[in-house]
Amino acid sequence: MKRLLSFVVIMTLGVATFSVQAQTSKAAEKAAKEQRKAQKKAQEALQNQISFVEAAQAIKDQSFVVEANTLQNKIGRVFYVTPNTNFVSLHNGQATVQIANNSAVYPGPNGLGGITVQGTASGVKVTQDKKGNIYLNMSVQGILISATVMVQLMKDSNEATVTVDPNFSGNTLTLSGDLVPSAMSNIFKGSTI
Repeated sequence: MKRLLSFVVIMTLGVATFSVQAQTSKAAEKAAKEQRKAQKKAQEALQNQISFVEAAQAIKDQSFVVEANTLQNKIGRVFYVTPNTNFVSLHNGQATVQIANNSAVYPGPNGLGGITVQGTASGVKVTQDKKGNIYLNMSVQGILISATVMVQLMKDSNEATVTVDPNFSGNTLTLSGDLVPSAMSNIFKGSTI
């Protein structure tokens, strides 16, 4: 009986010790997980800030590309598009707007199922609001384009929205995506009309 009682006491102490160790281990695991989550969030914030500084400098240098991942037409319908073939760019005073549909049966004027138009940028004006968002407005004149182009760069990221407002029609397009310096861009330009 003493042996049985001793065995039960030893087992109870062993289980209690194991339970305390398991709870300590779970608490340490939870703390480590929260620390990794906080570190990841801090790294993302730092990367976003670096991307914003690079994008803001590209706007200042007037040498950038907005690689669009969404396109919105004048009635508000949103299309998901491929960033390397749908873009708005400004480099050396030349602005390019390219819209492509990779799944189109007809290759279109640019060979990518859409259109690529290019023109000379003028009246380029850059402003920044109190929140830190940066805006670029310009007029673009070319053979097949006469439009006002407005770029909005969101603070603390390189996310941008571009509105292309043609001067002679109401076919306004809005593209959203990442604004990157021209040298860092990975675009494929189709045939220009």
